[in-house]
Amino acid sequence: MGLFDKIFNEVPEEDKLSKQEAFAGIALAMAGADGSISQAEWDGIVNYIRRLRLYDNFSGPAFDKMFDKLFRILKSQGASALVASSIDGLPDDLKLTAFACAVDIALADGVVEDDEKDIINQLAESLQIPEETAISIIEVLIIKNKA
Repeated sequence: MGLFDKIFNEVPEEDKLSKQEAFAGIALAMAGADGSISQAEWDGIVNYIRRLRLYDNFSGPAFDKMFDKLFRILKSQGASALVASSIDGLPDDLKLTAFACAVDIALADGVVEDDEKDIINQLAESLQIPEETAISIIEVLIIKNKA
């Protein structure tokens, strides 16, 4: 990483994310990687989040505030920047789960665009997921999404 990369890749203080925001941020970045968020992708995000204990204490207004912040980052800085911000706030015990969620969302609409593939690759590398593990997760989620 060059000197300018270090300066421009620093996450502004207002964009630092809690673990809840970070998990949802990865999901949202995956859904928005191709420039739009389909209903199937949005439903995938909501379904994942509602099942996780991580969000047990979140009310409707808390969800709205969280997604307002994440959409702001996504719109102003793009999906890759949202992934980078999210990775900083994601604890180790949620990395595989966040990766699986992102892959599932990418597969939800039946088409994995090149931008989505790029985000999946960025996630696998940034989250330090071994290639064999990443491939296994992708294969299982392809099977899940065929039905």
